[in-house]
Amino acid sequence: MCELVRSHGMPVSPLLRLLRGEKCREFVLSYQLEALYLAAPPAPFGDVALLLLDTGLRVSEALSLEWGDVRLDPANGASFGYLTVRAGKSKNSKSRNVPITARLSEMLKALGPKKVGYVFQRDGGLPLYQTWLNEQHRAVREQLKFPKDFVPHSLRHTYGTRLGESGADVFTIMKLMGHSSVTVSQRYVHPSPESVERAIGRLEAQNFARLHEVGTKSGTVGDSVNVAIQQVF
Repeated sequence: MCELVRSHGMPVSPLLRLLRGEKCREFVLSYQLEALYLAAPPAPFGDVALLLLDTGLRVSEALSLEWGDVRLDPANGASFGYLTVRAGKSKNSKSRNVPITARLSEMLKALGPKKVGYVFQRDGGLPLYQTWLNEQHRAVREQLKFPKDFVPHSLRHTYGTRLGESGADVFTIMKLMGHSSVTVSQRYVHPSPESVERAIGRLEAQNFARLHEVGTKSGTVGDSVNVAIQQVF
């Protein structure tokens, strides 16, 4: 797998930690190859692929997604709409809300949101077969000459990898992906020097903002320290 990744010009992410017993990382779709992959397939497969890539849902969760669990408008105070994944939709799934990206929101709007029914349907309003999805994916993969290691689950794996690269902590990844254990989520989190710098930058900004807020209320930052001490003692 690693040799296949290198031969196709796809760098192995330095932020993806191997679990005990793993000899190599799973396939991760690069941004360059993503553009080719999403442009190749016709609907509805291309729509399903985009949802898998931008939400990290399991294939079974995506194919059983119903319109009643789609919220295109953000909830109060939120920035994104979201999908609700119901517990039991797959063997290990837990009920969770997963925010949706702007491009995914546009795709769902184009499908024409409905009050009921499956988001992705075959004739008769029934959900698509997973075997159909696998065949569609295989055809596109062979057309583009991508490695055989690139399977539908790789889209979920790519989502988790990108979360880790963006600086998401392990508990956020666990919640978004519905992992049963934080140990599974840890594979996506491996702090780099850049992520450590970003974390300290966020901490410094938070400290400054909070001290400024308290200082404004009490007159000066110095006064805010005295207020804080009085509150403690």
